[in-house]
Amino acid sequence: MRIVFLVNRDIESNYILNLLLPELHRHTVGIFLSERVGASSGVRARMLGQLAFIEQDLFGELVFPLIELTSPGGGRYAGFSELSRRFGIPLQVLSTLKDSAALQQLHDMRADLFVSIRFGLILDVNVLGIPQCGCLNLHSGLLPQYRGVLATFRALLNGDDEIGCTLHWIDSPSIDRGAVIDKARRPVVKDRSLFWHILSLYPLGADLILSAIRRLEDGAPVVGEPQDATAGAYYSFPSEDDLTRFTAQGWRLFDRGDIWEILEPYGCRPGAALKL
Repeated sequence: MRIVFLVNRDIESNYILNLLLPELHRHTVGIFLSERVGASSGVRARMLGQLAFIEQDLFGELVFPLIELTSPGGGRYAGFSELSRRFGIPLQVLSTLKDSAALQQLHDMRADLFVSIRFGLILDVNVLGIPQCGCLNLHSGLLPQYRGVLATFRALLNGDDEIGCTLHWIDSPSIDRGAVIDKARRPVVKDRSLFWHILSLYPLGADLILSAIRRLEDGAPVVGEPQDATAGAYYSFPSEDDLTRFTAQGWRLFDRGDIWEILEPYGCRPGAALKL
């Protein structure tokens, strides 16, 4: 199969690609990157800016370039550019899907399947009609309860005992509305942060994606269950009040241990400074 991943330039997307790509050596793969999720004007809360720095700037602008400069191939996992070299996969950036050149880039991949993970651009009917098998999306929340952004934040804020991710078809430009193929759940761990909880969903999500790809490869139907349009809610970025309530409940957006834990498989360890 020819599989195209539509992902965002952040640590979560990179992490799951490191889990997926070694399992897809029989397939022809391409990767398209968006630069952010949602409009930049929508992320105004001070604490969300801190989380965005960890997810995007710290890894994308500092950690990955330094690793690739000083010790390429030194870790079990790799940044986007090193993944492209390691697996021989073309890596392209999409800033819009509104012009013919961008659509042609996608057409040129001759994809059987699109897989969207945290992709920052809305896929309209012109895009959804390109792959023969359709377009899958991994949503880091349980549908239909939590549509929209930062579903894990909402689940923790609401006091849920478990969080989860959902694999579904994208069959229209409506966000997180497509037929649900499968879900995976894990218990909430009260003494871990939001960042840790979000990252903990991606190994589960990788298993869902690989299972669906194997079924498609075998010619088996991958049928989804239509969502109840009246159930759940759509959530946008949290407000300052949401974030204040979140921290008042004892939650943290991230902590130092989270950062070191995800850095380790990339070849970075406490006290082992990168040498230029």
